[in-house]
Amino acid sequence: MKFYAGIDHQYLCSYASGLIYIPVRYLRISKDLECMMCNPTTGRYVSLLELDSYKRSRNFLGFDPIRKQHKVLFMNNIVNDEWVHHILTFGTEKLMWWKIQCTLNHEPFGKEICINGVLYYSARTDHANLLIVCFDVRSEKFNFIDASYFFYTYTKLINYKGKLGVTNLEYGGLFSIELCVWVLEDVEKQEWSKHVYSLTETVVLQCDYNICVAGMTATGEIVLSQYNTSTSKPFYVFYFNPDRNTIQSVLKSKVLEITLIVEFMPL
Repeated sequence: MKFYAGIDHQYLCSYASGLIYIPVRYLRISKDLECMMCNPTTGRYVSLLELDSYKRSRNFLGFDPIRKQHKVLFMNNIVNDEWVHHILTFGTEKLMWWKIQCTLNHEPFGKEICINGVLYYSARTDHANLLIVCFDVRSEKFNFIDASYFFYTYTKLINYKGKLGVTNLEYGGLFSIELCVWVLEDVEKQEWSKHVYSLTETVVLQCDYNICVAGMTATGEIVLSQYNTSTSKPFYVFYFNPDRNTIQSVLKSKVLEITLIVEFMPL
C-alpha cells in the first residue's frame, strides 16, 4: 500500500477495534478507488464511497461495542468556517453517508481515540476555546468537556485503563522531564485526577527532549518514543510503569527507510 509523501502521519489513518479507515486523498492506488476500510490482521479491505472533501476535513473511526458496529465520523469545513458532520455505518446492507447535527460549531485537531464506544478528539470553538469532544458512537450525540486548563502543544489522548487520559511532557530543566497525566474520572461532572511523574533516567535525558507519548499498553505502561530522529542515530522506545514508577528503554537497532510510528495500532 502506497501513500502520498509529505503528509502528516498523525492524520493519515484512523483505528478502532481491529479496523483501519484510510481517506482517499492519502492513497496512491487507482483513481477509481474511494476511501478504504481494511483489516490489518487478515489483509482484506473494502472501498467505501467518500463525500466530497474541501481543504479542511477530518475522518474519525469509532466502534460501538454493544451493536458491534464501526462508524466513520466525517467533518467537513464548507463555508464561513462552518463544520458539517456526516456519519457512515459500516456493515449495514447499504452504505450511505447521513448528515447529523451538532449543537456547537468546532474545528477538530490532533489525534482521536475511541474508548468503550465513545470517540474522543480535541477541538477549538469559534472563540478559540479548547475542548475535548465526546462523540457517542451508538447514539451519535456530541458532548463537550472544557480542556483549556491542560492543553499544550504536545498533548496526547490515550486509553488509560479504560478511561480517557490526557498526557503532556513538561521539561523541568536539564535533569528531568515531567510526564503529566490527567484522567477523566467522571464525564458528567467533568472531574479529572492529575498525576505527575519525573523521568530522570539518563537514557531519557540523552534524547535531547526529542520524545513524545505514543500511547498506553494493555498492561498499563505508557509508551514514549523518539520522533524526528535521524536514521543514523539510535532509536529508543520507553515503557513507563506509573504504578511502579519504573521505566524500561528498548533500543531499536534498525530504523526503516521510512520511519513511521503507527499511533493507531494497539500496543
